[in-house]
Amino acid sequence: MSDLTERIQLTREHRDLILRYGYVSGRLEASLRRWPKDQMIRRVGMTRVELQWLIGDLSHSCVKGKAGRDVEAVNDLCEHLEYAQRTGDGDLDILW
Repeated sequence: MSDLTERIQLTREHRDLILRYGYVSGRLEASLRRWPKDQMIRRVGMTRVELQWLIGDLSHSCVKGKAGRDVEAVNDLCEHLEYAQRTGDGDLDILW
């Protein structure tokens, strides 16, 4: 699967938001649903097209009011994904 060029670190919350508002299917959906219950952060591989569509879907959910009270969290996730798309850096900057 060499076309999975985008490697994005996501939190469990990100995963839940993507599954709720991102309209994912196929391989990417299966990867997100296989997330180990005890793992808080995971690096997920996706194609550039999947990343672009995901950003669009999440943005659409915010603009159309579908994200409801999650709008701020979805917007933050979009910013993380857009940064990864623009720079190639999909790492989270989380201080523990």
